[in-house]
Amino acid sequence: MKQSVFEKIKKAHFPETQVFRLDFNSGTCTNCGLCVQACPTSCLQWDVINKIPYGTSLGELELACIGCNNCEAICPSQSIKVRGEYRVLDGRYMTPEDQFGEITSPEPIKDTASLEDNSNIPTELTETEKVIYNRRSIRMFKDKPVPKELVRRIIEAARFAPSAGNGQPWKFIVVTDRELSNKIDEASAKILTMILWLYNGKQFWRKLFVSILSFFQINKWDQRPVAAMNKIKQMKKKKGRITFNAPVVIHILKDKRGISNPDVDVAIAAQNLVLTAHSLGLGTCYIGFLASTYKYAPAIKKMLGFGYPYELVTSVCVGYPKVREHNKPVPRRPVSLEWIE
Repeated sequence: MKQSVFEKIKKAHFPETQVFRLDFNSGTCTNCGLCVQACPTSCLQWDVINKIPYGTSLGELELACIGCNNCEAICPSQSIKVRGEYRVLDGRYMTPEDQFGEITSPEPIKDTASLEDNSNIPTELTETEKVIYNRRSIRMFKDKPVPKELVRRIIEAARFAPSAGNGQPWKFIVVTDRELSNKIDEASAKILTMILWLYNGKQFWRKLFVSILSFFQINKWDQRPVAAMNKIKQMKKKKGRITFNAPVVIHILKDKRGISNPDVDVAIAAQNLVLTAHSLGLGTCYIGFLASTYKYAPAIKKMLGFGYPYELVTSVCVGYPKVREHNKPVPRRPVSLEWIE
């Protein structure tokens, strides 16, 4: 995707966007409200009069939906669906043309058994593929402790992840103290509240400031994570937490002196962890807000008790899913793929 210098720096704040759409069938809705509870951005709210969910906006973003399909997965009557595609049409965060397309489920397995050169390729999904496709982010957990043996087991799977030079530049901090997790959430929420206030404003100086910040921190100022910050408003109503009241929160840190790119090593280890957790009947959810805010909230670092050379990369909530979700893959947009032969 070619962009001029002007195109790369223009309209970083609420760019023109084509958003997902919500298809809702009020005739089959059971009014359970689970879709609203499971929404990670609080995009879905509950109409107490009509007793149905409805989508909300964020500033100039028509629908603050990130397309996670949690509402669809958790709905017992399949009354709500996320369809369409998210596409930024102009400016710094413009979607590349090779990523256009509506979100879809995985491609069906093609019968390759009759092909001479591919006779050994399985024609059905392997167990590994099933875990990858069926694993999804869980944000509603039972108030039930996870045995320490299971926690050790999923961390053991993370320990066996590949890393540059076999350097293993990671550290795991496991928190099962719900009160401590709540305090960490609150410290992070104070920073997120300020960011949300800054972004969600129409004054010229706010738009200019966000545009300047996005020039130096392009990964930090996309409107989608800002939409997800809307969830922190639920904390004030005692209805939600950044870590979703999970019985276990595993904070994964990198040794900043690690070989090559320790962030990649930690990410691979984290994925080993969540896939193994899913295979053992546990639910997980990546939480990036704590890693994004801890440098501006010294209390988080102090409460977790780490220092040089470690830096927090991501956190993972772990627990038993409170509600059974539909066992189907989360739709994804078409992959950007080129063959060079």
